[in-house]
Amino acid sequence: MKRRITLTMDPAVARKAKRLAHARGTNVSALIEGLVRAAPGASPTSEPFARRWAGKFRVTRSRKADARLAALKERYHLDQE
Repeated sequence: MKRRITLTMDPAVARKAKRLAHARGTNVSALIEGLVRAAPGASPTSEPFARRWAGKFRVTRSRKADARLAALKERYHLDQE
């Protein structure tokens, strides 16, 4: 179900929005809704980041010793691999 909201904008911007909506064959509400949906990260229905990027990267293990990793494993009593 859609919900009504009130927007306040400069009259010139409102006229431009009406012209743009008319040129696209829609109304101002649909125009604004489309702009908000297209904004990066604005859509709650967009696919989650983890799902979008799952399987796109490969983790490679370094063959050289990592002193920082060894120190952390020792400090937190983690098994050495």
